Amino acid sequence: MVNKQKLAHPAFILAVFLLLLNDWLLKQTFGNSLTGKLSDVTGLFAFPFFFAALFTRFTKTAYLLTLVGFLFWKTPFVQPLILVLNNLGLPVHRVVDYTDYLALIVLPLSYYTFSKAGSHFLKPLLLNLLACIALLTFGATSMPPGKYTQWGAINKTYAFPFSKRELVSRINALQLEYVRDMDKYLHFQNEGLIFNSKNNTFYYSSKYNDNLDTIARILDYKLINEKDTIRLRTTHADIIIEGDSTSSQLKLIALKRYVRKTEKSDPQQKSVQLFEKWVIKKINRYSR
Repeated sequence: MVNKQKLAHPAFILAVFLLLLNDWLLKQTFGNSLTGKLSDVTGLFAFPFFFAALFTRFTKTAYLLTLVGFLFWKTPFVQPLILVLNNLGLPVHRVVDYTDYLALIVLPLSYYTFSKAGSHFLKPLLLNLLACIALLTFGATSMPPGKYTQWGAINKTYAFPFSKRELVSRINALQLEYVRDMDKYLHFQNEGLIFNSKNNTFYYSSKYNDNLDTIARILDYKLINEKDTIRLRTTHADIIIEGDSTSSQLKLIALKRYVRKTEKSDPQQKSVQLFEKWVIKKINRYSR
C-alpha cells in the first residue's frame, strides 16, 4: 500500500528542507559539530518517513532498518566502503563520533508523526516533485559534485610579531591537530595514515590507490639554521617560512582544495580566505 500524500506533512517537508539547506549551505559556511548533528537529526526524521509513505506495509521495517543502518554507519567497520567510494570519485565521508547516536531519539518522534499523520493533499505534480527532491537530498553527500583544484603563484605574505622558532612551533601544533582530526575519519585501525620517522612526515595511503598524499610534515627546529628559509609542502598547501629571533613571516605559494560545482564565488579567493581562517588566525591565537 502506498500513501504518498503523507509526504505532504509539514514536519516531513521541514525536515527535508533543513537537511538540504544544511548539507549544501550551512556545512560549507560553518562546518562545525552543530551542522553535523543537524544532518543526523533531520535525516533520521525524514528518511524512514519517506520510505514508510511509499511502502506503508513495511513501516516498522523502514524504521528498524534506518536504526540498524545508522548504528553501523557510525562505526569503524564501514571505513573500507568509504575508501572504495572515495577512490571512485565519490567524496563520501563521516566522523566516527558515538555522541551522534543521541540523534536516534528523533526516530520515535518520526514514527509517531507518521502514524498519526492524515493524508495531506498535494497535486500529483507537486507531490512527485517533493518526492524527487527528498530522494536526491538523501542521496547527496555533504560534498556536492566537484573536483580538486590547485592554484599556484599566490604569493601572499603574512607577518607575525614573534620569532621564526615560535612560528614553526605553532605550525607544527596545527599540523598535529589536523592529523588527530584525520584519525576520526581513519578509525579503522588507523588504516591509511602512515608516519615516516625519517622525515617526520605523515602520509595518507589507500589500499585502493598507490598514491601517497602528504598530510603533514613536522619541522625539527634543531636541524634548521636560524637564517634558513623553510619550504613546507603538503597536499593542501605550499608555504615558505622566514624570520629571525624577533619576527617572522609565512608566504603562501600554492593551495589545493575540493571545489564544488555549485560555488558561485571566486574559488581561489575563497580558498585563500579559508586558509586565513583555519591556519593564519589559529597561528595568531595559538599559545602553549
